[in-house]
Amino acid sequence: MGLTITSFEARYGDAFLIEEHVSGIKFLVDCGFKLTYQQHIKKKINSANFIILTHSDEDHINGAFPLIHDCPEKFSLDRVYVNSPESIPIPRNNGVISIRQAKDLVNLLQEKKLPFEGLIQGQTIEVSNNLSLDIISPTQTELDSYYEKYNDHLATVKKNTEGTSISLNSVIKPILEWTKKPDSFSKKSDDIANASSIAFILNFRDKKVLFLADSHPEVISDFLLKQGFNSKEKAVFDFIKLSHHGSEKSISKQLLNMISCNNFIISTNGGKARSKHPSVETIAKLATLVDRNGNDEINFYFNHSISTIETRNGPLLSSEERLLYKINYIEQNEIELS
Repeated sequence: MGLTITSFEARYGDAFLIEEHVSGIKFLVDCGFKLTYQQHIKKKINSANFIILTHSDEDHINGAFPLIHDCPEKFSLDRVYVNSPESIPIPRNNGVISIRQAKDLVNLLQEKKLPFEGLIQGQTIEVSNNLSLDIISPTQTELDSYYEKYNDHLATVKKNTEGTSISLNSVIKPILEWTKKPDSFSKKSDDIANASSIAFILNFRDKKVLFLADSHPEVISDFLLKQGFNSKEKAVFDFIKLSHHGSEKSISKQLLNMISCNNFIISTNGGKARSKHPSVETIAKLATLVDRNGNDEINFYFNHSISTIETRNGPLLSSEERLLYKINYIEQNEIELS
């Protein structure tokens, strides 16, 4: 056995468990909502070596509260990686972090005396002999902007409760029409929370998995460019966990032209209110623009049923288009790497 990636049913949030079977090491990437912990995580495990909380949006961080409350009596945890002024040993003028739930989390970690630290681009976590994590987001610039521009007022308004505004998939277009649509991602300065997300490359033996959290496409493409990748020399991945649950506002044609992969993970039940995902545009652009790394087919792994997603979100690509472009929708919560 090698490594298992479990994508918990976290509604429209993220919660992943990574288990390396030889070493016995296991860690969580985000914890979804409080019910995600109660209904899924605690039924699967009662200990973890560490947790990476990629950013402070409720659909990623809220499940960490009951988990940490259970430490150490009901849940054993060694360390938490989370970005906050307290976890980055650099002097800051603005004092404590401004997003209320992130500050509440830090207070809880301090109360429980759980070690925590931040992560920025360029760091590497050596998990075991065969497993490491290369941190590719955020940069120090994005992290500084996050601390400077998010204040207590912004934390109480719709920014953290509605998420990015995403249109319903109610407009039926041929797949190539979706491909022609221009990029629609926000400026990094207008999307600070997502631009400061912790994204990383999981290296396991000869396999690479790109975990994008809710990261901004320009942060990722800028990193890849610095590593020497481009439209001719592409970055190859075995799996990519799509940013922001497959939102069209979290991809760019530049990024898609720099990667080679035919397996994409989408964590969502379709979203809520005006925040609907995944976008048909995202799936269409991936299916037509991304190099498939020598494979004929392209696979999209969903941790909720397609019928649930389409009920909430409107129809995805037609069966005829999926057949023509060799697109597979796979309802599967566990992925094995050998």
